[in-house]
Amino acid sequence: MYSELWQFASLLGFFAVAFVLWMWIVYLPGRTLERWEDRRVEARKEPPVPGKGGV
Repeated sequence: MYSELWQFASLLGFFAVAFVLWMWIVYLPGRTLERWEDRRVEARKEPPVPGKGGV
């Protein structure tokens, strides 16, 4: 009986470690890159020019 519990616990531990590694290696760097690219686009936008329809 205890061997089945250890197997189940080790399986849950494996998925927890795989999830944490996926977060740090795949998900979070992708979000950081998206935010960085969004800031680059916003910084590239020119300020409105008076008299040309800008506010």
